[in-house]
Amino acid sequence: MDTMDTQKMKNKIFCNDCLEILSQIPDNSIDLIFTDPPYNEKYIYRGTNFIDYRDDYYEFLEKVLIELKRILKDTGSLYIKHSSRQINKIIPLLDKYFTFRNLIIWISNSLAHPKKNYDSFYEPIYFYTKTNNYTFNKRAEYRAKPPNFWSGCGKEFVGLLSNMWYDIKKIQAGCLKKVEGGTIGHEKLHPCSMPIRLAERAIKVSSNEGDIVLDPFAGICTTAVACIKTKRNFICIEKEKLYAGYGKERIENIQYQAGLFDKTDPEEEFS
Repeated sequence: MDTMDTQKMKNKIFCNDCLEILSQIPDNSIDLIFTDPPYNEKYIYRGTNFIDYRDDYYEFLEKVLIELKRILKDTGSLYIKHSSRQINKIIPLLDKYFTFRNLIIWISNSLAHPKKNYDSFYEPIYFYTKTNNYTFNKRAEYRAKPPNFWSGCGKEFVGLLSNMWYDIKKIQAGCLKKVEGGTIGHEKLHPCSMPIRLAERAIKVSSNEGDIVLDPFAGICTTAVACIKTKRNFICIEKEKLYAGYGKERIENIQYQAGLFDKTDPEEEFS
């Protein structure tokens, strides 16, 4: 399939299968990829026909990773948030195509209580790069000093970001009304919404203002919201029209940064 001009794709939501749209993105044109794909754990997404399960899930995910490697710039990074229950499957897949940098542990305080396993209070965010020459703004953010901080030898607290993200609260049951001030009149837009701060932190550290950030499993476009807040451009792909529509609403309720974004209608890309 013919590729499109990345500059014409930026700041738009594409409602389609991600492999279909990824195939149209030119080689080496994306600065950063941040995404939170479905976990393939048979979750039923209410309000849609989507059930989070497919027999060929890992084969499908591998096809996506091949495309992501092709379109990512040599200076680019990949962040994938996924289930802690599938680390044994996800890491080998990522290792085939990207270079491992870190495993970020987000303390999400899940409310799930499995009968024959420990409660899972964290979600991993896999941080990979395409080459050794990747963008990394080490001082883009600092962490607050924990109240019980003790260095063990009297060293001064520096506050650089660690791979343990304990300061970002989980959005329970996808509720955005309370979190975002009720600007959208829906109590539950998406059952698996992630906090804006998760994407925002990775975007600030691993990209620069004006860069293009891609989310191939965009949901209600939280990554796009984080991009607008940090003066980056976005490309969002979401298969479910309901969620892509909610994403469009969220974006329209944000003040576009003067001179950085064109006020285009994302719905023109809906299928």
